[in-house]
Amino acid sequence: MKMQVSTDDVEEVLPATPEGARLPKNVSFEAGPRWDVSYREINVIGHRAEEAREKVDKFWTNASLASVDRVRIVHGHGMGILRKVIAELLATNPHVGKFYTAPPGEGGTGATVVEFEMIIRSSSRYN
Repeated sequence: MKMQVSTDDVEEVLPATPEGARLPKNVSFEAGPRWDVSYREINVIGHRAEEAREKVDKFWTNASLASVDRVRIVHGHGMGILRKVIAELLATNPHVGKFYTAPPGEGGTGATVVEFEMIIRSSSRYN
């Protein structure tokens, strides 16, 4: 179904913002890293080892900045090269609390689950 309407019949229905609340031209505001909470995994199947390392490094940096506590890295089975490279990378990262082979329902040995180390400071320690 198509319909043609003249521009005179179109009315903007967005709420008007007060003049003081608008940002200047070419200025935008974002509250922090955007993280789609429904997508907490990265798939590096088919990537070369160094390329996979870079993608995973960037992925978990964004995840940790967004306060995500658990992610999954899908590396597949293959010859085990990606799994080994990712394990070496995770073992040297201080923000990684632990990592382990995913359960069978989440990819089994073809994926690795990473849990980030949460830094919790007791206020009594500083008193």
